[in-house]
Amino acid sequence: KLEKNDKLSAMERHERISNLTMDGCPIEDLGLDFTLPGYPNIELRKGGKDLAVSLDNLGDYINLVGHWMLVEGVSTQMESLRDGFNSVFPIASLQMFFPDELDQIFCGSEGRGFAPWDFRVLMDSCKPDHGYNFESPAIINLFQILSEYNQEEQRAFLQFVTGCPRLPVGSFKALSPPLTIVKKTFDTPEVAPDDYLPSVMTCANYLKLPDYTSREIMKEKLRLAAAEGQYCFHLS
Repeated sequence: KLEKNDKLSAMERHERISNLTMDGCPIEDLGLDFTLPGYPNIELRKGGKDLAVSLDNLGDYINLVGHWMLVEGVSTQMESLRDGFNSVFPIASLQMFFPDELDQIFCGSEGRGFAPWDFRVLMDSCKPDHGYNFESPAIINLFQILSEYNQEEQRAFLQFVTGCPRLPVGSFKALSPPLTIVKKTFDTPEVAPDDYLPSVMTCANYLKLPDYTSREIMKEKLRLAAAEGQYCFHLS
Protein backbone atom coordinates (compact mmCIF):
# COMPACT_ATOMS: atom_id res chain seq x y z
CA LYS A 1 0.00 0.00 0.00
CA LEU A 2 2.84 2.36 0.81
CA GLU A 3 4.50 1.72 -2.55
CA LYS A 4 1.24 2.48 -4.39
CA ASN A 5 0.43 5.60 -2.37
CA ASP A 6 0.90 8.46 -4.86
CA LYS A 7 0.33 11.06 -2.15
CA LEU A 8 3.69 10.31 -0.57
CA SER A 9 6.96 11.66 -1.86
CA ALA A 10 9.78 9.23 -2.59
CA MET A 11 11.52 10.25 0.61
CA GLU A 12 8.37 9.87 2.74
CA ARG A 13 7.65 6.48 1.20
CA HIS A 14 11.18 5.25 1.86
CA GLU A 15 11.06 6.49 5.45
CA ARG A 16 7.75 4.81 6.21
CA ILE A 17 8.83 1.54 4.64
CA SER A 18 12.07 1.58 6.61
CA ASN A 19 10.04 2.00 9.82
CA LEU A 20 7.78 -1.00 9.22
CA THR A 21 7.70 -3.54 12.05
CA MET A 22 6.05 -6.84 12.94
CA ASP A 23 4.15 -6.37 16.21
CA GLY A 24 6.60 -3.63 17.08
CA CYS A 25 9.66 -5.69 16.20
CA PRO A 26 11.90 -4.71 13.27
CA ILE A 27 11.97 -7.32 10.48
CA GLU A 28 15.70 -7.78 10.89
CA ASP A 29 15.25 -8.73 14.57
CA LEU A 30 12.89 -11.62 13.79
CA GLY A 31 15.80 -13.89 12.96
CA LEU A 32 14.33 -15.08 9.65
CA ASP A 33 16.37 -16.46 6.79
CA PHE A 34 15.51 -17.82 3.36
CA THR A 35 14.57 -21.28 4.54
CA LEU A 36 11.05 -22.73 4.66
CA PRO A 37 9.45 -21.98 8.06
CA GLY A 38 9.62 -25.13 10.16
CA TYR A 39 12.00 -26.84 7.73
CA PRO A 40 15.47 -25.34 8.21
CA ASN A 41 17.00 -27.82 5.75
CA ILE A 42 14.88 -26.57 2.84
CA GLU A 43 16.34 -23.44 1.29
CA LEU A 44 13.99 -21.14 -0.58
CA ARG A 45 16.87 -20.12 -2.80
CA LYS A 46 20.51 -21.11 -3.17
CA GLY A 47 22.41 -20.10 -0.05
CA GLY A 48 19.15 -19.19 1.66
CA LYS A 49 20.19 -20.37 5.11
CA ASP A 50 22.91 -17.73 5.09
CA LEU A 51 20.69 -14.92 3.80
CA ALA A 52 18.79 -12.94 6.43
CA VAL A 53 15.35 -11.49 5.72
CA SER A 54 15.25 -7.70 5.73
CA LEU A 55 12.86 -5.03 4.54
CA ASP A 56 14.70 -4.94 1.23
CA ASN A 57 14.07 -8.60 0.42
CA LEU A 58 10.89 -9.19 2.45
CA GLY A 59 8.73 -9.25 -0.69
CA ASP A 60 10.91 -11.95 -2.25
CA TYR A 61 10.77 -13.98 0.97
CA ILE A 62 6.95 -13.86 1.12
CA ASN A 63 6.61 -14.84 -2.55
CA LEU A 64 9.02 -17.75 -2.18
CA VAL A 65 7.31 -19.07 0.98
CA GLY A 66 3.95 -18.90 -0.78
CA HIS A 67 5.33 -20.71 -3.81
CA TRP A 68 6.84 -23.52 -1.73
CA MET A 69 3.78 -23.91 0.47
CA LEU A 70 1.20 -23.89 -2.33
CA VAL A 71 3.07 -25.16 -5.40
CA GLU A 72 6.52 -26.69 -5.02
CA GLY A 73 6.01 -28.31 -1.65
CA VAL A 74 2.75 -30.08 -2.56
CA SER A 75 3.40 -30.87 -6.22
CA THR A 76 3.83 -34.62 -5.58
CA GLN A 77 0.66 -34.81 -3.50
CA MET A 78 -1.31 -32.82 -6.08
CA GLU A 79 -0.15 -35.13 -8.86
CA SER A 80 -1.32 -38.12 -6.83
CA LEU A 81 -4.66 -36.42 -6.21
CA ARG A 82 -4.97 -35.62 -9.91
CA ASP A 83 -4.20 -39.23 -10.91
CA GLY A 84 -6.67 -40.60 -8.37
CA PHE A 85 -9.41 -38.22 -9.42
CA ASN A 86 -8.75 -38.96 -13.09
CA SER A 87 -9.16 -42.68 -12.44
CA VAL A 88 -12.70 -42.04 -11.21
CA PHE A 89 -13.75 -39.20 -13.49
CA PRO A 90 -11.75 -38.03 -16.54
CA ILE A 91 -10.45 -34.55 -15.75
CA ALA A 92 -10.70 -33.61 -19.42
CA SER A 93 -14.48 -33.95 -19.16
CA LEU A 94 -14.57 -31.18 -16.56
CA GLN A 95 -13.69 -28.64 -19.24
CA MET A 96 -17.36 -28.47 -20.18
CA PHE A 97 -18.12 -26.78 -16.82
CA PHE A 98 -17.59 -23.20 -15.72
CA PRO A 99 -15.73 -22.71 -12.38
CA ASP A 100 -18.91 -21.71 -10.52
CA GLU A 101 -20.65 -24.86 -11.81
CA LEU A 102 -17.82 -27.04 -10.51
CA ASP A 103 -18.06 -25.24 -7.18
CA GLN A 104 -21.75 -26.19 -6.96
CA ILE A 105 -21.10 -29.79 -7.97
CA PHE A 106 -18.33 -30.42 -5.45
CA CYS A 107 -19.25 -28.05 -2.62
CA GLY A 108 -23.02 -27.82 -2.88
CA SER A 109 -25.24 -24.93 -3.81
CA GLU A 110 -25.76 -21.70 -1.93
CA GLY A 111 -28.12 -20.41 -4.61
CA ARG A 112 -28.19 -16.89 -5.98
CA GLY A 113 -29.32 -15.46 -2.69
CA PHE A 114 -30.80 -16.41 0.64
CA ALA A 115 -33.95 -18.51 0.49
CA PRO A 116 -35.70 -19.81 3.63
CA TRP A 117 -36.28 -23.53 3.87
CA ASP A 118 -39.83 -24.50 3.01
CA PHE A 119 -41.77 -26.45 5.63
CA ARG A 120 -43.37 -28.71 3.01
CA VAL A 121 -40.02 -29.45 1.33
CA LEU A 122 -38.61 -30.47 4.71
CA MET A 123 -41.58 -32.77 5.26
CA ASP A 124 -41.11 -34.35 1.83
CA SER A 125 -37.33 -34.68 2.05
CA CYS A 126 -36.52 -35.70 5.63
CA LYS A 127 -37.13 -39.00 7.38
CA PRO A 128 -38.42 -39.25 10.97
CA ASP A 129 -37.65 -42.64 12.51
CA HIS A 130 -37.13 -44.61 15.74
CA GLY A 131 -39.71 -42.90 17.94
CA TYR A 132 -40.77 -40.07 15.64
CA ASN A 133 -43.13 -39.75 12.70
CA PHE A 134 -44.40 -36.84 10.64
CA GLU A 135 -47.17 -36.17 13.16
CA SER A 136 -44.85 -36.03 16.17
CA PRO A 137 -44.89 -32.57 17.81
CA ALA A 138 -41.08 -32.63 17.97
CA ILE A 139 -40.82 -33.09 14.19
CA ILE A 140 -43.35 -30.36 13.48
CA ASN A 141 -41.52 -28.01 15.87
CA LEU A 142 -38.18 -28.86 14.25
CA PHE A 143 -39.37 -28.11 10.72
CA GLN A 144 -41.01 -24.88 11.87
CA ILE A 145 -37.75 -23.80 13.52
CA LEU A 146 -35.70 -24.69 10.44
CA SER A 147 -38.07 -22.82 8.13
CA GLU A 148 -37.46 -19.65 10.18
CA TYR A 149 -33.64 -19.84 10.04
CA ASN A 150 -31.62 -17.05 8.46
CA GLN A 151 -28.66 -17.85 6.21
CA GLU A 152 -26.10 -17.96 9.01
CA GLU A 153 -28.30 -20.28 11.09
CA GLN A 154 -28.84 -22.54 8.08
CA ARG A 155 -25.10 -22.89 7.53
CA ALA A 156 -24.46 -23.63 11.21
CA PHE A 157 -27.18 -26.31 11.31
CA LEU A 158 -25.93 -27.99 8.13
CA GLN A 159 -22.33 -27.95 9.36
CA PHE A 160 -23.44 -29.57 12.62
CA VAL A 161 -25.68 -32.25 11.09
CA THR A 162 -24.02 -33.06 7.76
CA GLY A 163 -20.44 -31.82 8.22
CA CYS A 164 -20.82 -29.36 5.34
CA PRO A 165 -22.30 -25.82 5.46
CA ARG A 166 -24.01 -26.24 2.08
CA LEU A 167 -26.68 -28.49 0.67
CA PRO A 168 -25.97 -30.40 -2.54
CA VAL A 169 -27.54 -29.30 -5.80
CA GLY A 170 -31.19 -30.22 -5.37
CA SER A 171 -31.41 -29.10 -1.73
CA PHE A 172 -32.63 -31.51 0.96
CA LYS A 173 -34.07 -33.94 -1.58
CA ALA A 174 -30.55 -34.54 -2.91
CA LEU A 175 -29.03 -35.46 0.48
CA SER A 176 -27.82 -39.04 0.44
CA PRO A 177 -28.64 -40.57 2.81
CA PRO A 178 -31.63 -38.34 3.58
CA LEU A 179 -31.69 -36.28 6.74
CA THR A 180 -32.98 -38.68 9.38
CA ILE A 181 -34.36 -37.47 12.72
CA VAL A 182 -34.72 -40.00 15.53
CA LYS A 183 -35.80 -39.71 19.13
CA LYS A 184 -32.87 -39.51 21.49
CA THR A 185 -33.36 -42.03 24.29
CA PHE A 186 -31.86 -42.26 27.75
CA ASP A 187 -30.98 -45.13 30.05
CA THR A 188 -33.27 -44.10 32.91
CA PRO A 189 -36.80 -42.63 32.81
CA GLU A 190 -35.84 -40.03 35.42
CA VAL A 191 -33.73 -38.16 32.87
CA ALA A 192 -35.23 -34.87 31.65
CA PRO A 193 -34.82 -34.42 27.86
CA ASP A 194 -34.73 -30.64 28.34
CA ASP A 195 -31.35 -31.03 30.06
CA TYR A 196 -29.66 -32.54 27.01
CA LEU A 197 -28.45 -31.35 23.62
CA PRO A 198 -29.19 -33.08 20.32
CA SER A 199 -26.39 -35.20 18.86
CA VAL A 200 -25.52 -36.27 15.34
CA MET A 201 -23.87 -38.81 13.06
CA THR A 202 -22.63 -36.56 10.28
CA CYS A 203 -21.55 -39.41 7.99
CA ALA A 204 -25.18 -40.60 7.89
CA ASN A 205 -26.95 -37.20 8.10
CA TYR A 206 -28.48 -38.50 11.31
CA LEU A 207 -29.93 -36.19 13.99
CA LYS A 208 -30.73 -37.61 17.44
CA LEU A 209 -33.24 -35.14 18.86
CA PRO A 210 -34.56 -35.26 22.45
CA ASP A 211 -38.32 -34.87 22.81
CA TYR A 212 -38.20 -31.36 24.27
CA THR A 213 -41.18 -30.01 26.19
CA SER A 214 -41.46 -26.82 24.14
CA ARG A 215 -40.54 -25.31 20.80
CA GLU A 216 -38.54 -22.55 22.52
CA ILE A 217 -36.35 -25.04 24.37
CA MET A 218 -35.74 -27.01 21.18
CA LYS A 219 -34.72 -23.86 19.30
CA GLU A 220 -32.23 -22.88 21.98
CA LYS A 221 -30.77 -26.40 22.27
CA LEU A 222 -30.34 -26.61 18.50
CA ARG A 223 -28.62 -23.22 18.47
CA LEU A 224 -26.26 -24.22 21.26
CA ALA A 225 -25.48 -27.61 19.72
CA ALA A 226 -24.78 -26.07 16.31
CA ALA A 227 -22.50 -23.47 17.89
CA GLU A 228 -20.58 -25.85 20.15
CA GLY A 229 -20.66 -29.11 18.20
CA GLN A 230 -19.11 -28.09 14.88
CA TYR A 231 -15.75 -29.45 13.69
CA CYS A 232 -15.52 -31.90 16.60
CA PHE A 233 -17.03 -35.13 17.93
CA HIS A 234 -18.28 -33.89 21.29
CA LEU A 235 -21.91 -34.33 20.18
CA SER A 236 -21.46 -37.38 17.97
